[in-house]
This record gives sequence, structure tokens and C-alpha cells, in this order.
Amino acid sequence: MSPIWGGLALATYVVAIRREARLEPVTAEECVRQVPGVQVKEAGNPSCVVIEASPQAVSEIERRFGDKLIVEADIRHKRLL
Repeated sequence: MSPIWGGLALATYVVAIRREARLEPVTAEECVRQVPGVQVKEAGNPSCVVIEASPQAVSEIERRFGDKLIVEADIRHKRLL
């Protein structure tokens, strides 16, 4: 079950800097931390970060930083034994 933030279910996303924006001095983490409702789960790579966010927060990331960032759902497949 996804965590809840403000009554909205959170999902996990991978946010990466677009190839054409990699020469800019901003990191993916710096961008997503500017958006309310985003929880950084994994950081360390300046061009990629894993977050938990509501659909509204993801829309806000795309609105503000769509020219710099790509946001994709983090879908992890588990192999059945």
C-alpha cells in the first residue's frame, strides 16, 4: 500500500535530468525539493533521484521543470519463486 500525504496516495517515481539539460548546474534533487508533497527516497546521483509523490506533485514537477526533467513511474517487477 502506498503512503498517504494530505489524503492522497503516493507513488514512487524516478526523476532524471534530460540529456539536453545535463550541462546546467542544477541537480534533479534540487528541482524536486522545490515542490511541496515530494519525498526524496534515493539521491546521490546528481542527474537522477527516486521520489515518492502524489499525482498532483508530479504534475507540478512536470509543469515547473518539464524542459529539464523526465519523470517516470518506478515499476519494480518481482519474480515469483
